[in-house]
Amino acid sequence: MVAKDHRELALQAGQLTQSEECFDGSRREQAKHERRGRIVKAAHDLLRETGVEELSMRAVADRADVSLSTVYNLFESKQAVLARVFDRDLADFEQLVAAAPSPDVLARMFDALDIAADLYQADPAFYRATMWRRPGESSELGLRATLRAPRIRFWRGMVAAATQEGWLRRGSDPAVVGALLIQIFGGVLADWIAGEISIETLRRELKLGFAVTLLAFATRQASARLRTLSSDLHSQLSAARS
Repeated sequence: MVAKDHRELALQAGQLTQSEECFDGSRREQAKHERRGRIVKAAHDLLRETGVEELSMRAVADRADVSLSTVYNLFESKQAVLARVFDRDLADFEQLVAAAPSPDVLARMFDALDIAADLYQADPAFYRATMWRRPGESSELGLRATLRAPRIRFWRGMVAAATQEGWLRRGSDPAVVGALLIQIFGGVLADWIAGEISIETLRRELKLGFAVTLLAFATRQASARLRTLSSDLHSQLSAARS
């Protein structure tokens, strides 16, 4: 009887230890998650002030109130921190696009341009600092791979969905059409970043560029909408320049 009691006590003690270990592990993971969040927010805020080239991990650590070693333990490199900042920015954008009351995917593509323009208008310091690349610099940003690849996937997905819904002709290659849209986006965005156009001009030029490009691949039901949109935007831009 005594031996049985000892075995039960030992089992209970073991179960308690396992429970405590699980709780401690969960608490450690929560603490890591909270520190990662602070580091990403600190990097996001500092990018407005410094841009990518001048951003230092020491400054990020100080702003996040963590040690420099903690930053590197959680992210390994400056590039990894930047990737998380831009992943979060893209995720926020995609959530807004998904929540927009667009009647169809063709309308959603143009709603996405409005949402992007609204984000740039709300936080111009962040977007100008992170997307600007001076000639000759080996910038970690601009529209290079870490920033560019997921956005290409987003627009390719939009093109594929528009083809599936019948707005673009069968055989329209999402990779080709998506690349064209990204080139238009990047060119217009560069003019806004350089201060050469206003946010409203950016909005209209993006939509006009997309409408004209998509028109080349449009089905009959989409063509009328895209022509009307192109004509309206052309008139607005022409009036603004006169």
